[in-house]
Amino acid sequence: MKSINKILIIILMSLASHFAIAQSGGGTVLVVVNGAKITSGQLNDWVNVAVSEGAKDSPELRQTIMNDLILREAVAQDAKKTGLLTTGNNAFKIKLAEQNAVLELWFAQYFKAHPLSEADVKAEYEKQVALSKEPQNTKEYKLSQIVTNSEADANQIIAQLNKGASFATLAQEKSLDKTSGARGGVMGWALPSQLVPPINSVVPNMTKGQFTVKPIQTDNGWHIVMVDDVKPFVLPSFDEAKAGIAQALVQQKRQEAVTALMKTIKISQPGK
Repeated sequence: MKSINKILIIILMSLASHFAIAQSGGGTVLVVVNGAKITSGQLNDWVNVAVSEGAKDSPELRQTIMNDLILREAVAQDAKKTGLLTTGNNAFKIKLAEQNAVLELWFAQYFKAHPLSEADVKAEYEKQVALSKEPQNTKEYKLSQIVTNSEADANQIIAQLNKGASFATLAQEKSLDKTSGARGGVMGWALPSQLVPPINSVVPNMTKGQFTVKPIQTDNGWHIVMVDDVKPFVLPSFDEAKAGIAQALVQQKRQEAVTALMKTIKISQPGK
């Protein structure tokens, strides 16, 4: 939520015609910064946001926010004077920040309607307990991957790896999976049962430092998978695991939200 507020600062600055931070305002004028008024209404707007995020309304909180409002007004005025917001590609950055903020607010609304509960986290943990008892899950694998559009592209990458090319570098440059690609292909630790077929049947037959000599096809493309490390799987306690499980479930719910939305839209190309 804090990151959303930082983004909203930029948006508010860009949307106000005078590049000052515009708010619902009203009320008593508390301070004047180079002729620009900061009112009790503006202060209350920000206090209400802070309280909604768990802060306690207090004189100290109000003074901190007031100091911040003064700084933001000063920055906004300087940005207007120097033309900062229209320099280079700053206008695009502001537009992108606005879109990202709307996206995060949309996700927040989705989670309000579809909250993640302690029971959800506990249920997922119990699934992992059950998985840990399956024979194929005695070991846990730290994996990296490179994903391509075609088998030919994947084979070319494997040829480069065989000549000593860096897996991490190729993942960053060529992988279609931008999330893992940005990390040099690293996906993290996983049990075989958590992997998509047929990767789940290939990995248990691999050793540390080995990558697949043939690309593996899934619905997402052609994969070159590397085993970075292997260790016996020891299931942590619920208290130890719940934070990581909750984070994974949040990402899963975000994907569910996107999938549901995309089913409701119609995409067409002009002239077709």
